[in-house]
Amino acid sequence: MGKTALLAEVTRVARVAGIAAFTGRPHPADGDLAFGAIVDALDGPLSATRSGRLEGLTAVHLDVLAAVFPSLAAGAGAPPEATAPHRTGHAVRVLLEVLASSRPIALVLDDLHHADAGTVDVVSRLMATPPRAPVLLAFAHRPRQASPRLRAAADTAREVTRLRLQPLAESDALTLVDEDLPAEWRRDLYRASEGNPGYLGALTDLLHGGPPGIDEADIAPVPPWFASLVTTEVARLSATGRLVVAACSVLGDPLTVPLVAAVAELDEQDAYPAIDEIASHDLIRLVAGTGRFEFRHSLVRRAVYHDVSPGWRLGAHARVARLLTGRTSGVAGSAVEGAVERAPHVTRIATSRDLGAVALLAAAADDIETACPRRAAQWRRAALDMLPGDLASDLPGDLPGDLLGDDDERAGGRVGLLLALGRACASAGQPEQASDALAEALRLLPPGVHGLRAAVVAERAHLLHDLGRSGEARVLVGAELAHTRHEADRAALSYEQAWLETVSGDPATACDDAARAGRMADRLDLRLLDCAARGTLAVAAVLSGTPSAGRLDELPRAAAVLGALTDDELAMRPDAPLWIGWAVLLLERPHDAIQHLDRAVTVSRSAGRWAVECHALVARVMALCAGDRLTAAQESADEAAQAAWRSGSATLRSYAQAARCLVAARMGDLDTLRRRLAASGPPVVRGWPGALAAEMVAEARLAAGDPDGCRSLLEIAGEERAAGPAAGVRRCGLLARAALDAGRPDVAGRWAAAAEALAARFEAPAPAAVALLTRAQVLAAADATAGAKAASDAAAALDAAGLTWDAARARSVGEALRRCGPPGDRPGAAPLTERERQIAGLVSEGLKNREIADRLYVTQKTVEMHLSRIFAKLGVSNRVGVARALYATSVKPG
Repeated sequence: MGKTALLAEVTRVARVAGIAAFTGRPHPADGDLAFGAIVDALDGPLSATRSGRLEGLTAVHLDVLAAVFPSLAAGAGAPPEATAPHRTGHAVRVLLEVLASSRPIALVLDDLHHADAGTVDVVSRLMATPPRAPVLLAFAHRPRQASPRLRAAADTAREVTRLRLQPLAESDALTLVDEDLPAEWRRDLYRASEGNPGYLGALTDLLHGGPPGIDEADIAPVPPWFASLVTTEVARLSATGRLVVAACSVLGDPLTVPLVAAVAELDEQDAYPAIDEIASHDLIRLVAGTGRFEFRHSLVRRAVYHDVSPGWRLGAHARVARLLTGRTSGVAGSAVEGAVERAPHVTRIATSRDLGAVALLAAAADDIETACPRRAAQWRRAALDMLPGDLASDLPGDLPGDLLGDDDERAGGRVGLLLALGRACASAGQPEQASDALAEALRLLPPGVHGLRAAVVAERAHLLHDLGRSGEARVLVGAELAHTRHEADRAALSYEQAWLETVSGDPATACDDAARAGRMADRLDLRLLDCAARGTLAVAAVLSGTPSAGRLDELPRAAAVLGALTDDELAMRPDAPLWIGWAVLLLERPHDAIQHLDRAVTVSRSAGRWAVECHALVARVMALCAGDRLTAAQESADEAAQAAWRSGSATLRSYAQAARCLVAARMGDLDTLRRRLAASGPPVVRGWPGALAAEMVAEARLAAGDPDGCRSLLEIAGEERAAGPAAGVRRCGLLARAALDAGRPDVAGRWAAAAEALAARFEAPAPAAVALLTRAQVLAAADATAGAKAASDAAAALDAAGLTWDAARARSVGEALRRCGPPGDRPGAAPLTERERQIAGLVSEGLKNREIADRLYVTQKTVEMHLSRIFAKLGVSNRVGVARALYATSVKPG
């Protein structure tokens, strides 16, 4: 609990107990307004107090108080020209005693480290001589920033209970952070906040505000509310103090007085008193055991930095750069270290044609790219801005010499920087900037550069797709393919065209592209590309409804080839195991799919390919859910959300959220499910993966008791192609269940018939089994015997297909129907335990989980556990379904 929250709780408890609570705090905007916090707390109540209540005050007291409180000034005698501090403190103490004569009161003052001298004197006297009445005094301050007078009063007071706020524990702090963030990001946020809730709030606001722009990555602005607090602190410094703290903010930690003095253009002896002043306000702190200082927190430094006038700031950067250059010149082994130290200043002051600065920034970016890709991107962009086209050849480029013709060698340095910039932006979760950098590189790369152009086109196509610009990506790949004659490039681009058509275009067209890419890759012995093409061909064949046209024959061989490769080899193309895994999953072999998807997750994570990792994890969630391995599915869904965060793609975040909703629905965790649905918003339905996401959320909405929401999402998803032979059948099944929950058995029957007709088109056993399960659920209310047999047959077929979750649902439906028999034959018989019958009956009466828990003297979690079992046993997905099932099978609540 933070300081402000603690005082708010004191106030709340006081008022609940019938104690009048007066609260106040200094208003920094009012400058040194005398007695500011005291006036803020008491002047309002005094203006509303009847004069009779103040009869205990003498005329002298009233005169002294009238000089403090505006509400008492009217009608009072002329206040003395100079009131001794002890007289004011005494008068306030008497005032509190008078106010507490009829009921206890609490005086709560916050932020006393900002208080004026008058307020500090009154508070100190109240602590030394407390009111002789039922008065609770609660004061809060930052000890490091408090005045010596206030600290001494607190240290010497006899009747003071001191509550020293400790940093938040990590477990408590992480409850304030978005759980979708990658786990290491959440831990980093906690460490960066040092357990301070204010810092944690500012850091979280920055994160949700989006990544900083390329030009401000090394010292991004802070939230306005935080900047205002720090600006107020700086305003209390002297003019020299403000100058020196500005120099400190430009220089950055660690701070040495001689260097700070040089940046501030002060004599060193004049800088020491200013440093003392700044440290007394706790803006900077001495590093123990050294002669160096550092800012109280990096956020404080950033707030100070962005409040400095820009012209002076640029001059200060230039002075720092010169000082650091002189310090590292001629020192062996200091080149890279010096580059990293100087880069933040060079980015802001270097001018065009400064090739030394370009080389320095490139070296610094190389050194930090893994740890700080966002900052590396900033420095690479700055280097590009300094490198005009006519000077590009003067800087050695990152490209191998044989990739460029004699006439195109000038572009080498710029292209190398652009490619590195694109890589850094992609790693930093800035796909838009990464795409722009690669587009500029392609403009400069000559057509004859084999291998590299195709690779850049492929990378940009992936970025465009993740940004929701799949049409643009297809045009890009198609145009490059039309102008390429190099066979290896044509094979790679044909593959790119195939997967783009598969996920967002025409799967039938994708089959031809993938087959062509596979043949060329096989002829050129490009094994990884061949495997990826075969996997894409299999997925496209399934999606286009032509899985038996000889297009799956090579899938086992491709899977075997991938299995023989090391993770390092697969890292060159982690999408190869992803496509093999998707193909096997869509063929309704979830157990076999998991091993391929696991490889895809491992290699894409090590290569920093966040989009591939996210797709693989979402597919893994589906496979694990099909196998009823829900705990593992929940872990994969959380990891998918984290990978989506890293990618910076809103589309991928939508897919990951859909997976989390599905898992919560399957686990029967209704509270988590509703929270996920509320937080995720409508899924991004774009192409086949978007249709899958919509279907996952549709099932989740049905489980949450929203059949209309389920139906509307499925209608949107229906505009995209069905994902696999069983996908259309599943969609019909969901629509049938939604109709049943909405009280429309006739509509449910039509959807069951549609599922059966669709399943008959496929040779695979899984679609027929899913359709049979749908029919069993529809039969439940009308023909229990036939429904039980259908459910039993469906369970056997689903077990054989490895669809364990569906098989369990089928068995639950069959068991319920067999025990109940035809409606009305066996009233009172039910497949529910006595406790489950109780809970089902209370649900049918409309009671909520908390109300049921209170009625039965159990926990809410226990009710949720029983309710999930009831759903499974009755073959329903929500509370309305429970009530209808009880009615349809004549089950009487126990």
